[in-house]
Amino acid sequence: MSRVEQPQAILPLVSRFRAMNTVIEVQLVTGQEEAEHAADLVQNWFETQERRFSRFVLDSELNRLNRSTGWLPVSAAMDEVLSLAYGYIGQTEGIFQPGIAQALRQQGYDVSFEQLQSDQLNTQLNYSHTAQPLSSTSSDERFDYCRPGWMHREGSRMVHLDPGTELDLGGIVKGWAVERIADWLQRSLHIPAGMINAGGDIQVWGTPAHTSWTLYITDPFLEKRNLTGSIQLDGGAVATSSLARRQWMHPSGNGQMAHHLIDPRTMQSANTDIIQCTVLGQHTSQCEIIAKTVCILGSEEAIRWLNRHYDRHDVLWVTRDGSMWFRGNTEKLAERWPGFDPDHRFSLI
Repeated sequence: MSRVEQPQAILPLVSRFRAMNTVIEVQLVTGQEEAEHAADLVQNWFETQERRFSRFVLDSELNRLNRSTGWLPVSAAMDEVLSLAYGYIGQTEGIFQPGIAQALRQQGYDVSFEQLQSDQLNTQLNYSHTAQPLSSTSSDERFDYCRPGWMHREGSRMVHLDPGTELDLGGIVKGWAVERIADWLQRSLHIPAGMINAGGDIQVWGTPAHTSWTLYITDPFLEKRNLTGSIQLDGGAVATSSLARRQWMHPSGNGQMAHHLIDPRTMQSANTDIIQCTVLGQHTSQCEIIAKTVCILGSEEAIRWLNRHYDRHDVLWVTRDGSMWFRGNTEKLAERWPGFDPDHRFSLI
């Protein structure tokens, strides 16, 4: 997502800061003093979770867990995210898989994306398929991507990783953090309306003196064309996953590009026809997981997966040839997604 707009009737206090490898935007519709105080708390929340969950903070809780060799006590936040991730592994049939830290390093994602960008300033983005050949392994050695890779001791917040498992929770933590802080701002600080946008993972609530929030989708083709559509949202969540903004040169030196969406079936950067997916729903973390899963599966397999699970979200994605696909409530397409005219439309079942 590129920006969020509101009518001028009530101007929210807007603040921005960097955390979790992205820009966090906060819009709060309340008194200025209260909004400024709340914005400071939001920034502290994201910075705290980054220190807890980042692979790139040496003494983060995640890295301590990845270095552990037995049962390890974890924080309430880590326990909550791992429980949430456990459920999403089942929902996505193993396509969402946190046990991909080693694969990300092998693809060259071994430093923060800001540092990766600075190391490859002259790299040109392209949308050719990026998968690398799989090394030959026996069936016994292949990664069982449908298994979580860790065990919980119920009621104790104790976690045990399987031997050789290293977790990367970047595919879920951002959406979870957005959802949790938005809920807290409403319940604890009683802020009537607001928006939290963490690099395209968005939660909005409340629409005083106007009908809806207007969210604009970033064009994955950059200058090649403009996306003129938007999303009209009274409340709920939107998440976008894209290959376009996080590509880098594969460390093999063969001229191929790599990206951060790992297909656990191959442990390589996903190699499909989709370059960007946006999901509209009620919960940011769930929208985030669906968007990533659709990108990894590709158009035809994604349609089958969404239908198998009778999913009720609106899902819009763009493919490498520039075509646009929509699967969701087609009767409300014009109302919720004004300006969009998808080339392929699939109704809910």
